[in-house]
Amino acid sequence: MKTVEKFPYDVDFGAIMDYVDDRFMLVIKDESWSDEEIALLQKGAKLHFCYTMDIVIFIFEGGDIDSSDFYFNVQDCDAKDSLLNQEILDVELLLVNAANEVCFKRRKTLTKEQSEKILARLHHQNTVTFMPDEFDVNVQGLQDAYEPFELEKYAVVSLPF
Repeated sequence: MKTVEKFPYDVDFGAIMDYVDDRFMLVIKDESWSDEEIALLQKGAKLHFCYTMDIVIFIFEGGDIDSSDFYFNVQDCDAKDSLLNQEILDVELLLVNAANEVCFKRRKTLTKEQSEKILARLHHQNTVTFMPDEFDVNVQGLQDAYEPFELEKYAVVSLPF
């Protein structure tokens, strides 16, 4: 019998991310994930790290899943100091169902070059002064103007996932 891993955090449906436990954790929660969706993901996917308007965006695309966009503000990250002092970055993607079961998990360690490009943007974002709610307004503007896949033109790093 297959052991089911429970996702340790209670999250809403949709796409969320944070930097925790020395890695970017990208989580997509849906009612359920079919065997077909999982099989297609296991054949490969892409992850794009995009940067525009001082906003960090991770775009994940793969298999039968619509492109998912994850917005990140290093200034709001509890582990900001740890993140900004990393040399090599890790990214983990998890698909979680309504019962909070992990249906798919993949973790990648980025190259030094990829990590340096991303960290340079994060260090820059950390110096930006956002007015109250400005970051959220800018994110909403990007979401209104672009579909997630259209943001790939701002990719700084793209990698097979």
